[in-house]
Amino acid sequence: MLKSATVVIAILSGAMISNTAQAENWDLPLAWPATNYISVSAQSFADEVKAATEGRVDITLHPGGSLGFKGPEMLSTVGDGLVPIGDMLLNQQVGTEPLLGMTSLPYFLGSFDEFIKFNAYFRPTLADLMQKNNQKLLYTIPWPQQQIWTKTEITDIASMAGIKIRSYDRASTDVFDSAGMTPVQLPWGEVIPSLAAGAIDAVATSSPSAVDGSFWEFIKYGFPTRQTWNINAMTVNLDAWNALSEADQKAILEISAQVEPKFWQAAQDEDAKNMAILKEHGITLGKISDALRAELRDRAAPLRQAILDKMGDEAKAIVDGFKPE
Repeated sequence: MLKSATVVIAILSGAMISNTAQAENWDLPLAWPATNYISVSAQSFADEVKAATEGRVDITLHPGGSLGFKGPEMLSTVGDGLVPIGDMLLNQQVGTEPLLGMTSLPYFLGSFDEFIKFNAYFRPTLADLMQKNNQKLLYTIPWPQQQIWTKTEITDIASMAGIKIRSYDRASTDVFDSAGMTPVQLPWGEVIPSLAAGAIDAVATSSPSAVDGSFWEFIKYGFPTRQTWNINAMTVNLDAWNALSEADQKAILEISAQVEPKFWQAAQDEDAKNMAILKEHGITLGKISDALRAELRDRAAPLRQAILDKMGDEAKAIVDGFKPE
């Protein structure tokens, strides 16, 4: 009897050791604060994954850049296995994969609906690019529309002339210059002091950043120019992915497919919430006429074409094949 009990205990112990060995603890670095909707969405994803896999895949978030990985490094960071899973802003990865900057082509996508359609259209290419970089694509999540926040009203192209606007890289500098504005390239940390000192008159960013920066202290107007669109992707290192059971892989993919539409809606909800806050604080939320939007698109056309030429024939084929209607 004692011998039989010993055998049973040994079998149970072995099963426990086997289950423990299968458990995966994944550290997920995030550049954004814990309260940012992208981080909040990632946490809800992690919670669902843990529940669906019965704890076999346990994802721990590290928001605010606390693990030390920088945004432009995330494609290689995940691909090289420095972390098993990562969230990345795609247009920051163009140094490695230029096609990841497709949604940031100036004045390529005119509305959030077009953005949604392009996400579905581009997804097979995005999945292939991630596979090429030793990663599995799980889901995407967008940023809200880009806007120009100004001290003066914008009514037509002439009213934009000479406005000193903060730019953040060569591409944004060229886009604003094409509109007749005066770009001033600054890191984000210098934006508020520059607004206060009058060194700039405008900033292009989305509504969450406008609220974070308390723009109402310096800015009177906001205009949805939508000159670019930004999108993040959640990916997992292929070696880490292949170490999972087929059942857990299936569960994670099903969760990814279920949460992605919710996360896209979360971006819209976040924009609406922040726009209401900005309006409550006295910022006038203006509109861009169809004529002005067409003028801005036409002026940016040479820049858009130059970027496409640099990206190559595959990028041109993607643009030519996309039908937003």
